[in-house]
Amino acid sequence: MKEREENIKKVIIFFVLCFLSIITYLIYFNLFTAEKIKYDISNPRVVEEEKNIIRGTIFDRYGEKIAYTDKKGNRKYPYEESLGIVSGYYSLKYGKTGVEGYYNNILLGREQIYDDINVFLNNLKYAIFSRKKYGDSIVLTIDAKLQDRIYNRFGNDRGAAVCLNVKTGEILAMVSKPSDNPNLIDKNFEDYSNDNIGKPFVNKAIAEYYPPGSVFKIVTAAAAIENINDIDNYTNVCNGSLQFADKKLRDYKGEKHGKINLKNAFKVSCNNTFAKIGLMLGYDVLKREAEKFLFNSDLYIKDRFVKIPIKSARYDFKERDEFSIAISSIGQHEVKANPMTMALMTCAVANGGVVMQPYILDSIIDNYGNLKYKTKSEKLAEVLDKETAEKIKEYMILTVNEGTASKIKNSKIKIAAKTGTAENLEGKEPHSWFVAFAPAQNPQIAVAVIVENGGAGSGKALDITKDCILHYFNR
Repeated sequence: MKEREENIKKVIIFFVLCFLSIITYLIYFNLFTAEKIKYDISNPRVVEEEKNIIRGTIFDRYGEKIAYTDKKGNRKYPYEESLGIVSGYYSLKYGKTGVEGYYNNILLGREQIYDDINVFLNNLKYAIFSRKKYGDSIVLTIDAKLQDRIYNRFGNDRGAAVCLNVKTGEILAMVSKPSDNPNLIDKNFEDYSNDNIGKPFVNKAIAEYYPPGSVFKIVTAAAAIENINDIDNYTNVCNGSLQFADKKLRDYKGEKHGKINLKNAFKVSCNNTFAKIGLMLGYDVLKREAEKFLFNSDLYIKDRFVKIPIKSARYDFKERDEFSIAISSIGQHEVKANPMTMALMTCAVANGGVVMQPYILDSIIDNYGNLKYKTKSEKLAEVLDKETAEKIKEYMILTVNEGTASKIKNSKIKIAAKTGTAENLEGKEPHSWFVAFAPAQNPQIAVAVIVENGGAGSGKALDITKDCILHYFNR
């Protein structure tokens, strides 16, 4: 009898454990897996459902169509490669990327956004009387013509660029060259995937790493202003190079700047002076200052619906000998960045030390043109105090008026800027960097451009930046 009771207990325990296992799996499935399977492009039910939905249009800030569905039900991308990295692609064969992917539920009308009762009633009426379902359309902060112009300005060069509204954080342009043509994704997918040099599927503006080179001197200069007593009266004697045991740090073309202070060292981008200042500050202070500029941070392009990761700039390395610290202070060694993080750094100077949260979704509208959602600007961080920001701004204006960025000087629009040349480890031509904001005294936009292997002196990156700024203000 006792043995029988024990066996019954075991059977009961077994079935209870089985039941609990099923409950646990169902909870896990619904929380972490169901949504993914429900909208997985390989799910036949998804394919059939999406065939009966007229996908919403993607507009730029001025109403230009970036992506739309034609009368035959085909997805079209008028700007082809130039906006390919922004729009992404939509394919029943290969899935969806970019804005098409991140805002897929909105474009298919799955996201329930009813801030207005009239919007709700219109959608309800449409759902009852229409056979075909329409998704919602989205308006981006992007200026399609500006983006197209910057992309084509790269010519055959590879690289990336970002243009931000300093006051709001709106992304006006986010270029990655080369990019894929979303119209040809089904035909050329394999070729795009196998291009390991151009990397057309990689958004280099936010998802690639480059040494920032001399544009990082903005961070070093800010650290010096905030941490070295009487920095305005500091002078260095630059003889064109700096010896470190068996290594030498040189200025561009070995130029000797002689006796020079911080402001003029910034103007002519003197490596010798900034290396010595970096050693005075030390690794910990430089790292702390870099982190104020959002290095080593989790960053996103963000709104109510999405968080698109930005590969954050990095200032964090194990080799901390004098040479490593010296070259890190001029943006070399293990210092890493991309155009988005450098554009945010530039915004901090332009906006009195304040960085706004970058975002790309301006608004959502339904099939009747009713506004369903509007993104509001918000502050991301206070990076600098106003006095330091103003001093760096003064340095950047001087760099345009008298220094290495003089080629961008314009009689109608006052521009503040910093040049950058970044050595790369592949033994090829150095990368060409340029960051700027305009107008200098009342900034509206900030721009960061990198041209891969563009050569020393920032020439190509400067030309692209200048064209971007002039196009924006002459629109």
